[in-house]
Amino acid sequence: MREMQPAAAKDVRVGWTNPLLRSLRFFARLLGTIVVGSVLTVFYCAWHLTFLALCMFRPVVNLLVLAGLVMVPLSVVAFVKPEAANGMPFWALPLMAIGFFGFAMGFSRFVDWFTPPGESDPFERHRRRNWR
Repeated sequence: MREMQPAAAKDVRVGWTNPLLRSLRFFARLLGTIVVGSVLTVFYCAWHLTFLALCMFRPVVNLLVLAGLVMVPLSVVAFVKPEAANGMPFWALPLMAIGFFGFAMGFSRFVDWFTPPGESDPFERHRRRNWR
């Protein structure tokens, strides 16, 4: 009676392996590991540098909230006295206020979403002050 061999061992000869094929397989895996490692290294470096740049611009972009708040009184003035807007349509200033505010909020949410795993905002310590 013949014994049943597992499917994994059907194509392997017991006790014999070709050293040349083993070395070729090793170098192919080594080359693949180097290529994949290099691509992942470039990807993660670009991700972290982009996150760093976005975090640096966050305080500047957050000033757009203040600009949007300033645009609200300007739009009221443009509604009351259209010649104060100097040729701009009456609806441009409220749209700019909404756009400034929306862009600042969207940018902040995007930076939070874009954060690499295990990272936090490196410039947060410069924005937090203990005002006593």
